[in-house]
Amino acid sequence: MKNIAFAVLLLLFSSIASAQLKVGSNPSQINKSSILELESERQGLLLPRIPGANLTTAPLNTAPDGMIIYVTDSTSLFIRKNNLWQRMSADSVGNSNNWNTKGNAGLDSAINFLGTLNQQPLIFKTNNAERLRVTGSGSLTVAPGTIGNGTNQVQVLVIDPATGTLLQRTMAASAFSNAIVSLNGLRDSVQTFRVDSAVTVDVAINSAAGVHTFNVPTQNGNGTTSRGLLSLSDWTRFDSAARFRILKTGFATLTNANGISIASDSIKLHPADATNPGGVSTVTQTFGGAKNFRDSLTVGLAQGTAANSTFQVNGSMATNITNTAANYTATAGDNTILANASTGAITITLPSPSGLNGRMYTIKKIGTGGIDNAVTISPTSGSIDGGTNYIIYNDWTFVTLQTDGTNWYVIKK
Repeated sequence: MKNIAFAVLLLLFSSIASAQLKVGSNPSQINKSSILELESERQGLLLPRIPGANLTTAPLNTAPDGMIIYVTDSTSLFIRKNNLWQRMSADSVGNSNNWNTKGNAGLDSAINFLGTLNQQPLIFKTNNAERLRVTGSGSLTVAPGTIGNGTNQVQVLVIDPATGTLLQRTMAASAFSNAIVSLNGLRDSVQTFRVDSAVTVDVAINSAAGVHTFNVPTQNGNGTTSRGLLSLSDWTRFDSAARFRILKTGFATLTNANGISIASDSIKLHPADATNPGGVSTVTQTFGGAKNFRDSLTVGLAQGTAANSTFQVNGSMATNITNTAANYTATAGDNTILANASTGAITITLPSPSGLNGRMYTIKKIGTGGIDNAVTISPTSGSIDGGTNYIIYNDWTFVTLQTDGTNWYVIKK
């Protein structure tokens, strides 16, 4: 039975990769006849350990035939067969008998019963569709549509408090909806949004009686408004001398004159460099300060060619690679970290994910340390796939992690 289980498991793993896959020692050497090979003198194959309640929920309730798992509640191997989960071995107390549909003899009501030993529900089906369910907490539910006469009446089940008898009753759909609304409380009042341009009010947002007013006043060009944004009609009323004075006043507060120079008849934009503001020129430039591109960006494409993605590179691309044989803390300048554990176990510490949404690191264990010299990846805060750390035991094995700004997640390995 164990040999059959392992053979089926190999077939399942064959769908993961389009080529041969080697896991464990000597990853570069794989047997020609195998699609998946596991090699180790001190490690074994560990099957997924799943609570029994999960077998009836997605996606395991529709798993394909041939899947093998270990069910923790039953301490047994289970195989998916004929669209059902079936135990492959006896459980911890030796239970391996099936319930016969033609009757059972020698039953002990203390240990023989129709039901479950955990929070897994008991489900009754006809025509492969659920009709009735006893939940793990003991509640009885009926599948929608299984009871009713096709009218607008809602079918409900009630329990007679005196006898405990389960009774079917009907009630109008409107009455049922009103009951639900009453249970949930009153609905929120309607919210209304509107835009105003009152010239006697500054830019403001005012709310009253559920109405939210956004006031943005604008000048009309006739000189009668007391406040507001400058319109095009206002600007065209100024002569060139007045426009120059306005611009000179606006730019006079520049702390660095190398960005823009204002002469008596012109405005000159200087090229920017690492420490001075300015414009983009055709010569080699180094920019200082953080930059944010609103639209897509291309590198190496022909002039006028739009990027097919947010960022497109036509050519090779280099990222930083760091080699360390000691404990190391990843920085903003790292991308790939080669962790050499030949002489001892080392720890790679990830920075706090706060404010780093999207950052990625690839960490690979190199050297000849073997599984005794592990590489431990530890986050400063947050978790890695829900755990406190991530450990690489085998040499020449890597993992790529990415953060959402709160935790770190394994993206590739």
